[in-house]
Amino acid sequence: MESQKVRILLVEDDPDDVWVMRSLLGDRWDGPFELVHVEMLSFALRRCNEELFDVILLDLALPDSQGLGTFITMHAHAGGIPIVVLSGYDDEMTAMKAVQAGAEDYLVKGQVDDNLLVRSIRYAIERGRRHYAEEALRNTSEEFRAAQEIQQRLFPAGSPSVNGFDIAGALYPAKATAGDYFDYIPMNDGCIGIVVGDVSGHGVGPAILMSETRACLRTLAQSFSDVGDILTRANRVLAADMGDFHFITLAMARLDPGTRMLVYASCGQRGYLLDSDHGVKTLDSTSLPLGVERDSVVPASPPLTLQSGQLVTFFTDGVFEAESPGKVRFGAERALQVIDSERDKPARAIIDALYQEISGFSRHLPQRDDITMVVVKVE
Repeated sequence: MESQKVRILLVEDDPDDVWVMRSLLGDRWDGPFELVHVEMLSFALRRCNEELFDVILLDLALPDSQGLGTFITMHAHAGGIPIVVLSGYDDEMTAMKAVQAGAEDYLVKGQVDDNLLVRSIRYAIERGRRHYAEEALRNTSEEFRAAQEIQQRLFPAGSPSVNGFDIAGALYPAKATAGDYFDYIPMNDGCIGIVVGDVSGHGVGPAILMSETRACLRTLAQSFSDVGDILTRANRVLAADMGDFHFITLAMARLDPGTRMLVYASCGQRGYLLDSDHGVKTLDSTSLPLGVERDSVVPASPPLTLQSGQLVTFFTDGVFEAESPGKVRFGAERALQVIDSERDKPARAIIDALYQEISGFSRHLPQRDDITMVVVKVE
């Protein structure tokens, strides 16, 4: 039973055939329907421009159009409405060509009964809906691929070369586009800014917000050197765009290669300092996440003098919230143990080892969240 009225446009100039079609539908159709009849192709084109129809029954031999050209013209103006062609005995081959050109079906006049007519119309409508859904999915997939390619260009192409340090980062998205973010930003005083962030939510919206965050931080870093000042100003800009639906946890560290001094500011994003004797110091957040309060001030941490053998790491919640099939979380402590156990390896190898450990822990189940990590190794 149809839940909504089905609107059928019948394009037919023979009164007898119109009567037959109307009678067959009246006998068999088991739901509400409306049959709109026009006698000429030009009238059909005009009605399609003005009204919505679920299916078109189209005779190929009309007073103002003949043969395959009738279907080609109707199909071009139908806006995706499925078309069932009506043909006579002498133009069945033309009707088959119309199907090859995009018609959903063809019916030979004089051979149509009520079951065949209703079945053909219903199949045409369902196939039309399927084609529409497939096309929408195809367009969406293409948009996602384009968005993914654009976003990939925003992430660092490689690790920075910094004398005395081995730095690496990686982002493993859960979907086509990521809300996580990491970056290496050259600063105007010769230092390097290291950023790790996570936009709340998933999908294209957070990815766009992430891109705006990147642009904002890179612009501010050209004029300001204090990371707390940079994040305070960024918060004022981003809060106006985020509204009440999103926030960003983000840490920005300023590394001075000459003095080996590290200063960081953090908006809800923790970091960790691992000593050579396996001790761990938490680099706590210094402020609320970005976007929560527009007038929030983000203070910077006291300077940290890094020593040979130490590691600094930031990772998003996709790391410690990863779950096993039994719903046990991977946890930050387990992540730090893996990093510490791999500390003799290059920074990139440490990240690879941690991600493999997470994947094995999760039994390679699909990721529920983006996973982003940065490791700074003091050589």
